[in-house]
Amino acid sequence: MKPSVLGAAALLCLAACGGGDRVEGMELSLGITTARARPAVEAGGARTLLNAQGTRASFTRALVTLGSVELLPCEEAGWLRLLRGLSPVSTAWAHSSSSPRRLGTPHVLGLDGADGDVTELGVLRPPPGRYCRARLTFEPADSDAQGLASATEGPEPVDMEGRSLHVRGTRSPTDGGVAQAFDATSTGHSSVDVVLDGLTLSEEQPRATLVFTLAWDMWLDGVEPQEPPTRVDLLGNVARSASARPASTP
Repeated sequence: MKPSVLGAAALLCLAACGGGDRVEGMELSLGITTARARPAVEAGGARTLLNAQGTRASFTRALVTLGSVELLPCEEAGWLRLLRGLSPVSTAWAHSSSSPRRLGTPHVLGLDGADGDVTELGVLRPPPGRYCRARLTFEPADSDAQGLASATEGPEPVDMEGRSLHVRGTRSPTDGGVAQAFDATSTGHSSVDVVLDGLTLSEEQPRATLVFTLAWDMWLDGVEPQEPPTRVDLLGNVARSASARPASTP
């Protein structure tokens, strides 16, 4: 095949498989909720947990900022990855920017509601294809973050602007020691790729719903009864607690 024909074929393939193009009619609704990952602690409150280090803890307030959700296609063949790498379309985004596969609206999420209550994050309109992962990025809230105002309400208000995590409550050893108060804040970043088990959007199945779950009773993993929680990567715990329900079609 002549070089000019090869070049034309490559351009046609890039146009056909470009992951950043919006295709009308495709719609993925995103939501997020909370849940326990482990059995409830006996004689504990609604937000009481027990970790592997023997720390019993109760949250009185817990807030985290989800900065973005990015939909990632399934692994491609080597030649497709090469062609996509030659594409002039950039795949880098600034903070809180959005694209057909990326929801860049930050949300401040808390444990004020009941487990199972779903907070709507927004709607993506990605190109048709098979998606195997979603990248959740937790980062400091900006002034436009959804839920910022509600975090300042109630008996324990928190200003989450510039913060990615704030948790407070009490902790104690399981042997009946005196409960100690804790208050921890993070301004860091943490990302996790959540497995989607092959979400497919096509002309035959143009719409789906995807709900993420944060297992809040994993957020204090690694915290010792007598040590401050700030010695542990709490924001990393939040990211690692994320999972996804199987996608459904409305």
